[in-house]
Amino acid sequence: MKWCHWWLFVFIFLITACSNLKKVGSEKNRHFRASWVASVINLDWPSKTSTEIFSEQERILVQKKELIQILEQAVKMRMNAIVLQVKPEADALYASDILPWSSYLTGTLGKNPGYDPLAFAVQEAHKRNLELHAWINPYRVSMNTEKNTVDQLNRPLPDRKKSVYKSHPEWIRIAHDRFVLDPGIPEVRDWIKNFIKEMVTRYDIDAVHLDDYFYYETPRSKLNDDQTYLKYGKMFNNKADWRRNNTYLLIKSLSEEIHQLKPQVKFGISPSGVWRNKKNSLGSETAVLSTHYDHNFSDTVLWVKEALIDYIAPQVYWSFDRKVARYDVIASWWAELLKNKNTHLYIGNAFYKVGVPSEFAPGWSADGGIVEIEKQLRFNQSTPEVKGSILFRHLFLNDPMKKNSVNMIKNKLWVMPAIIPSMPWKGSIPPPPPIKIKKIITSEGVKLIWRSGDKSDKNPTLYYAIYKQNKNAGASSDPYQLLTTVRKTGACETWLDPSSFGHNNEVYIISALNRNHNESLGRILD
Repeated sequence: MKWCHWWLFVFIFLITACSNLKKVGSEKNRHFRASWVASVINLDWPSKTSTEIFSEQERILVQKKELIQILEQAVKMRMNAIVLQVKPEADALYASDILPWSSYLTGTLGKNPGYDPLAFAVQEAHKRNLELHAWINPYRVSMNTEKNTVDQLNRPLPDRKKSVYKSHPEWIRIAHDRFVLDPGIPEVRDWIKNFIKEMVTRYDIDAVHLDDYFYYETPRSKLNDDQTYLKYGKMFNNKADWRRNNTYLLIKSLSEEIHQLKPQVKFGISPSGVWRNKKNSLGSETAVLSTHYDHNFSDTVLWVKEALIDYIAPQVYWSFDRKVARYDVIASWWAELLKNKNTHLYIGNAFYKVGVPSEFAPGWSADGGIVEIEKQLRFNQSTPEVKGSILFRHLFLNDPMKKNSVNMIKNKLWVMPAIIPSMPWKGSIPPPPPIKIKKIITSEGVKLIWRSGDKSDKNPTLYYAIYKQNKNAGASSDPYQLLTTVRKTGACETWLDPSSFGHNNEVYIISALNRNHNESLGRILD
């Protein structure tokens, strides 16, 4: 009889414990939202004026303040990531033994800025529960070939490093009227792999992000790699296939290196929007003059098929009314390609075009461009294979011409926070749910207090998602409202809901998520 009572007690305890947990996450709450923050020629950050400040202490304060403003704006826009350019040329916005300090920090190549911008960016982004994707331009050495640029690259640098222009002149070519590295030289690929390995090892970044500048040339400024092809391309019938293989070898080696060093770090690529036109291939129903397969010599379809990259973010910078390259046609082509693949699809959106008149794409200026960008972002959100949207570029959010579009995104499309989609191929086990949740009614709102449910360092909680449900919601199709996400800072956390007034009718649910955004069951508190 005593045994029966004991088992009954255990049964009741288990039922009670389980009833306090509920699955709350849904695909509606999942979408990668980000903006590109460009450092090259001081486009977004740091500002050009900050580099001209004489006092180092004041310059550091100004640059940190500028970056915090960008991050705070991202939070207000309900983004969940920032793509920060940390290698704009053959230089770095971080402490490197290979690359000199970027001139875009101080105005002088190789001059120590007095702080570590990437370390600061990672710390401040994570504090706000934003992912930090480190954006790399792999081959660019400079933005022009002018004499003052040559002089700067040749002179002794303050940090005693040599620019790659001076240390390896045999690697340097000219393309697009810029100094670039020759992608066909194996040592160049090793050099790129080494500085990315260094960055991944030293910094708690969430992803390595490469843009579309692989082979980047113009009809009037082509890359002269004939001698490189003669030396290394004997196994290929034509230079185009050899070039594509060079790009493939770089991506494959980076993929292997990054995922071996830190499996949790993502590897993403943002190519130009069109892989190939359909005329002579399996490409999209487009007729653009430049495709990244034929002109940048990057076969991204192959990289997706071989699962070399964790995400791809094609720059679909056309409008719905651009006949030769309609937005929906291109985005749908990518969505079809990414079906059931171990690679996520994020779409790069040309926010910089909003409100700008265009003869061939009037949609960008109609009603100030607000209809066009809304249509694009809605398309992204409603297409299951599209897991996210990235806006180019961040400071265009401050353009007065685009104010209405910014407000539309903030108040109509991205009204509530979103959780970054998880990548099952990186692990699918969630962390333990939080425990010991308490609710305190204050004059400022409802204060929530809870503790981490982590029992070991294996699969730890990275952050929490806080949901709210009105008890009177009944059989509503979406009764759980995602209020916010909170970065884990220790064993015990607190959060204040300032919007809560009818607290007697509200149920709070808190879940735990790990680095791969796998979500636990939610712990209920009513």
